[in-house]
Amino acid sequence: MAVREIVTDSSLLPVLNSSAETREQCEKLLAVLDPLNESSDIVLAASREQKQLFAYLARLRGLNRDAIFRVRETKQSTAEARQEIDRLHLQLQNLYYEQRHLTGEIAACESYDHKYLSLPLIPVDEFLSLFPDHQDLDAHELMMTRINHEHAEREKLEQARQELLKRKQALIAENNKRKEDLANLDQDLERFIDHALVMISKNEDLASSQTPSTPANDTMSSKTGARRLPPPETPEAIQTRFKVIAAFWAVIIFLGFPIWWKTTSIYRARLPIQDMVEGADGKACRPVFPLEIRFETPSLPESEAYHLLRTTQHTLDDLNEFSAHHLRLKLSDDHTIASDQDILGQSQSATDRKADITLTVRLLPREDLSTPRSELHPDTTRLDVYYPPSQIPPPSASSPPLSAYIAGELQSLFTEEKAIFAQILSDNNPGGANTNGPSSANNPQQPSSILNSISPQLAENISRRLRRSMKYAETYHLAFSLFTPGSEPSSWDVKTAVEEYISPLLQAFAPISNFTVDTQVQLYATFAPTAPRPEYDEAQAAWTLKKDDLSAFINAAEWPLSPSIGSGPTINFILYVPAPSQSPMVVTENRATSWIIPQWGGVFLLNPPLSTGDHPSNPPHLSQEALRPAFLTFSHQLLTLLGAPATPASLPFRLQTLIRIRAATLLLSASSTMGSLARLTESLPSIPIPANVATSVATTLSHLASACEHLREGRFQAALADARVAEAEAERSFFEKSMVGQAYFPDEHKVAVYLPLLGPIGVPLIVGLLKELKKVVTGLKAKGPRP
Repeated sequence: MAVREIVTDSSLLPVLNSSAETREQCEKLLAVLDPLNESSDIVLAASREQKQLFAYLARLRGLNRDAIFRVRETKQSTAEARQEIDRLHLQLQNLYYEQRHLTGEIAACESYDHKYLSLPLIPVDEFLSLFPDHQDLDAHELMMTRINHEHAEREKLEQARQELLKRKQALIAENNKRKEDLANLDQDLERFIDHALVMISKNEDLASSQTPSTPANDTMSSKTGARRLPPPETPEAIQTRFKVIAAFWAVIIFLGFPIWWKTTSIYRARLPIQDMVEGADGKACRPVFPLEIRFETPSLPESEAYHLLRTTQHTLDDLNEFSAHHLRLKLSDDHTIASDQDILGQSQSATDRKADITLTVRLLPREDLSTPRSELHPDTTRLDVYYPPSQIPPPSASSPPLSAYIAGELQSLFTEEKAIFAQILSDNNPGGANTNGPSSANNPQQPSSILNSISPQLAENISRRLRRSMKYAETYHLAFSLFTPGSEPSSWDVKTAVEEYISPLLQAFAPISNFTVDTQVQLYATFAPTAPRPEYDEAQAAWTLKKDDLSAFINAAEWPLSPSIGSGPTINFILYVPAPSQSPMVVTENRATSWIIPQWGGVFLLNPPLSTGDHPSNPPHLSQEALRPAFLTFSHQLLTLLGAPATPASLPFRLQTLIRIRAATLLLSASSTMGSLARLTESLPSIPIPANVATSVATTLSHLASACEHLREGRFQAALADARVAEAEAERSFFEKSMVGQAYFPDEHKVAVYLPLLGPIGVPLIVGLLKELKKVVTGLKAKGPRP
């Protein structure tokens, strides 16, 4: 394509023309300077052409300078226009935020609980009957009129109250004045009595002077005049005082103390402490996991199938190192092949209901095989074992190769499950108590011994998976959130994606837990100010996040992530679409785009294809196909967060394992809670125990016993249902509000409450009683036998 077809700007066409003329002039100068040219005036011609070339070059430089200036002006105007657009966009966002704020304020104002609604106004009918001229007013004006009327009435009442207060103060002043007059009268009476006593004593002295007196009488008269003794108490006064003190003490002993005892006594319901402690110590229930495996042998006679299963059972018993977890083999026609542990521990008639079938093994002959081969179906719990017909064990064989192969395959299938159970039992029995036998430090079937026998990598994976998984709940809330730092994408086909990739998994989890799903889209979701920013890696040609910085990726302060919706825990799944300027975004160490946050949720970095153009942008909508890798990752993260084992590949098989794991976990957790409650009630004798706590404890122990029985009989779904009820009742009884409140109320607080109340009352009563007792003892001593 020619240059003139590409460049169409009128300001650039003179530059192109001048450039072409300059080029032609250069070609003329080169033609003149050609060595083959034999002209005599070559120097003069070259000088003339050179001057012409310099003129063209000068004009070309001027045009180039003008073009550069115009480019600068265009860039400046473009930048100004872009700033104006950014300013307008920012104003638009501010308007959106202001609109959202005003909408919230309007809603708050509409739902505001105004005080005038609770004013004790007279009814509307009564007000309108008093003021019929307000019949035509609307509701607002009528309410204002009623409030003004109420205000006027209250002002009148306030004036009346003030007048009554003034009258009351006047009466109080008059009463005080009269009290002072009465007090002065008492003083005048006392002075009058003193003068009267003086006059009486003088009269007695005059009477005694007129009669003859002895020295003894003179002495007694002088002592009486010198000291006036109080008049002696009459027997009636002494008896009255004694009766008053006795009445006070009778009221305290026979009325006050029983009422105080009744109102302050702490009700403590009777709890089966011994059963609770035994359950926590593992004495009442020792979890065992007998797994029933059903064998289908369509090509074998019953006698040969029976012999094959018996030898396989013996081989499994020899390989089993964990007595709490063992396999029980059965033929499809319910002929049981009992293990040694079943023979020692329980009889076949102990189970009235059928146990859950853990695995179905089908033995199928294949002529084209030389060695046995097995295949586990990914969508069922069926294991197909193909064997050559030549390996059918004869009746005399004690350990045929086919039995050893089947036993080895079954052991490998349940290796991770057995290690998980050993880890769970070891965590709940830190002292090393055996769960299915006598305690012994060197017992090879201890959970710790089983953990030591497995590979360190498997033990680390199990421990990490148990730390990551959520605590069991009857209902989980799944929250799928789309976050992006810009305005796009603003929509996504989340409903179809959930139905396609998540709903089948939730239906498979239906026997274990229930689920609710919630979604949201959050635009302009930026990182936290303190969070490390992504860095561009030229080697990977991507923006990278360090693995150590992933913990600060979630902006919990600004991103609307609800910690809980309803009663159950929330599992958050974050789909983050980075800005076009930071796309693609990966983790530095392994180029991963997803990770799990333990016991919280998962994150996926989606890097969609950007639009082509001067300003690349994210797509405005994410289709179901674009969401497919993210939601497949979310499904795997959900399995990990719910505690499902990683192996084998069959999902139904892993879910059955999860049922057994959850049943054992809830059983041990409820038993431990019962033990903690028993120790709490014994250590705090003053803590109340309501009747509902005793009921919850009884319900918990009953369901624990039922769950333990279901475990022993291999009914794991029924055991999970009972263990779920036991865990809920145990938590309800342990966190009873009245018990928790009294647990932090020591006896010193009771002394601080009762002492200021009973001290001023008790001290006078006790002192009065002691004085009366002292007088009684003195009187008894005075009435003693005289010599």
